[in-house]
Amino acid sequence: MSQPSVDSTPQKKRSGSRGSATNFASDCTDQWSSRMDDARKEREHRRFDFDDIARCALPKNSTLRDLVDKRATDISSNLEAILKKRSQDPATPALMRQAINKCCEWLRGELISKNSSRYEKVIYPAHAALIRCIADHLDPEPAAAGSTDEAKRVLLPYASDLKPTGSDERIRIDGALHSCANASSSDNKLRPEYRDIVLVAEAKWYREQDEAYAQLIRYTRQVYANQPNRRFAWGVTICATLVRVVLFENDRMVSSKDMDVTTSTGIAAYVKFIVSLCYCEEHQLGYDPSMTWCSENKYWVIKCPGRTPDDDDEQPVTYYARDLVFVADHLFGRHTRGFYASDDPDLVDQPDTFIKDAWPHAERGSEDTSRDELAILQDIVQQLKNHGIDTTDYVRPVRGGTVKLDGDHDDDTDIVLDPVVGDIEAASPRMGTIAEDDETDAGTLPMELAAGRGKDDEACAIDDSSRVEVIPYRVHRRLALQPIGKPLYALSSPYELIIVLADAMLAHSKILNLCGYLHRDISTNNILAIEVDGRVRGVLIDFDCAIKVGSQRRVRAERTGTPPFMSINNLRNSSVERSELDDWESLLYVVCWLGVYGVSEEEQSSYQADIEKKCRTDKNYKPPLYKWEYGTFEEVADSKARSLEDVGTFTSSVLDHFKEGPEYKELSDLALSLYTRLFFNPNLRPAFHGIVGSSTLPTALASSIRVSRALFAMSNPFEERLKQNARDQINTDLAEVMNYFKQESSRILYVDRASD
Repeated sequence: MSQPSVDSTPQKKRSGSRGSATNFASDCTDQWSSRMDDARKEREHRRFDFDDIARCALPKNSTLRDLVDKRATDISSNLEAILKKRSQDPATPALMRQAINKCCEWLRGELISKNSSRYEKVIYPAHAALIRCIADHLDPEPAAAGSTDEAKRVLLPYASDLKPTGSDERIRIDGALHSCANASSSDNKLRPEYRDIVLVAEAKWYREQDEAYAQLIRYTRQVYANQPNRRFAWGVTICATLVRVVLFENDRMVSSKDMDVTTSTGIAAYVKFIVSLCYCEEHQLGYDPSMTWCSENKYWVIKCPGRTPDDDDEQPVTYYARDLVFVADHLFGRHTRGFYASDDPDLVDQPDTFIKDAWPHAERGSEDTSRDELAILQDIVQQLKNHGIDTTDYVRPVRGGTVKLDGDHDDDTDIVLDPVVGDIEAASPRMGTIAEDDETDAGTLPMELAAGRGKDDEACAIDDSSRVEVIPYRVHRRLALQPIGKPLYALSSPYELIIVLADAMLAHSKILNLCGYLHRDISTNNILAIEVDGRVRGVLIDFDCAIKVGSQRRVRAERTGTPPFMSINNLRNSSVERSELDDWESLLYVVCWLGVYGVSEEEQSSYQADIEKKCRTDKNYKPPLYKWEYGTFEEVADSKARSLEDVGTFTSSVLDHFKEGPEYKELSDLALSLYTRLFFNPNLRPAFHGIVGSSTLPTALASSIRVSRALFAMSNPFEERLKQNARDQINTDLAEVMNYFKQESSRILYVDRASD
């Protein structure tokens, strides 16, 4: 049997998670229940049943499909004899014989009646014995090794009920399968590792199918976080004798019908699925063949589409990357990942290029490039050059395009769901559907799901909000970008942070005013720091959510952004047009976030340790900005509105929690200046000051959600400030604030300290 072409994913600390929106408070005692609640909601809103989803695992080659049918039929029709032979083999270990006996009882429906109170403990060993016997049966005879009938791999079970390595949760899984060259391979492992798991299996009782789905969602999320080359994932639920196959794609979890292993039809269907996974192509397991791990040199080998600003040639260029910088640690969404890379393997430790890999939405069959990040960046850079602007501090595309499978097929939703995508769409009248006007990078979510995600949760809306699909269409795109920068948590002080943020917002304004693009996703992860002539500078990145605006700079209302940093207007998805003022408000939240949690990685680690300590001693403890992160969009919006109600409330609920010291006092002053210019600008009539639109009401009354929404409808401050005179003046005021604080920070860092 041939060696699998997919190397084990290297076990790495999750790069890029420090300072992300879900990193802080991630170890609070309510983390488990919070993630389970999220999983249950996703189960309800993302799952639909499609009987033939296992067909996606069938080999593309017709000869191999026939072979799968033959081998699966041979195994399922003779399963009892195969199990008996293995059990009676003297070489079979005693524990394996016990598991085989349990498997036989399971297949006859006897195991469950005997162990109704211990079902999880007995179901998985029985299931593991079944998988092991299938693997043994697929092993070729020595004389047949290398034949065309040979399976590409076998799947083997890990030991059950263990905590896999690579998880950010201290939880056990019921079981999982991994890939080996053959059943006796030295690669066979007992302890599960998320970096190597092909699929997770979750065992429950008959009436606990919904809970099995929720657990499977949680565990499969960890698979994505540990496998940068994962495109989609398989999973299995085992509820007593009923098995279901689940395929997790970017927006949906598609589940098969029950396969009852006590019936000939049910066991035949499940055995065929497992055998299919042993014969299918690598990409049908969910892996990306254009991104592989080189075990010998310990780096990623990444094929990037070759389209450049000057050449439409699609020939891929190979890059080499040591570490993953940004992790797709959410199950649904764009699965944005990032690497520091070089096109020279000898310079892999001196990278000069950032590789961005993501699955954005697209229009099936459309040539429209208005939402294509590569086309947007090329247009921005060209227009800036036309205006005589040095693009050193701007992200520049080197090359990129759509990732190809088998050389010429676009990697997209249709490839993932081939050959059933047409059948799924045809079945749509009897399935739940979702609209694409609210897309977070946790996927396309109903409002109650989209908040409380994290750094990979950018919300990017599709222009055509009237379009509704069962499975939204996405395309796998990869970009090579320059320059590479450091994340904000790599900065050493708030003074450096202020300079970087000021540069980023200056670029934001130029891109809007000169090029006509509104960014719409200002967050801690979309601003990087670079060094030019010994001084820190800022670069604005990630234009996935950017949109072309007209001369009047009008943008239709749609929810976009990263939840903890989204504007209140945006979170509430109001009918008021989105504007650059929403991005300025997002910047305010970035300043507040890092002011409370710390700028540097060391400060953030220390703060997180303090949070963990407080959580252990007080189960009800919540960090200061906790409610900016968790809850529905409306709940996050209401929390921010309460925090920003007036200067006194903003000071006590946010600014007073900033870290101490003169540097953080400067950051606090910046936050207060941005806040007052945004919400209490003298160019706005007093009736439109604040969040609610009536700064004269008593605090207790103004903070009432019922009253505030009623007032919001009567006097909307977000709408008032978009009147042209007010809008222009507010923008001018905000730019002056950033410039002033940048000059002060530069003076302290580069003038005063130099003279000392």
